[in-house]
Amino acid sequence: MTITSHILGYPCVGVKRELKFASESYWKGKATQVEFLTKAQAVETSKWKVQIDAELSFVTVGYFVFL
Repeated sequence: MTITSHILGYPCVGVKRELKFASESYWKGKATQVEFLTKAQAVETSKWKVQIDAELSFVTVGYFVFL
């Protein structure tokens, strides 16, 4: 018997809500678009790494959105 595991709907904002703060900083004009997109990519990559490190059968991808 094979058991598969995955996480449906992994949180997208980051461990310490980094994407939320990056979004707000961008909206206020305190960060550039490049800085915002760099932070968003870092958050997305870190959520993939957490899932890979947990040895899940499937990594949840393709649902990442800007809040």
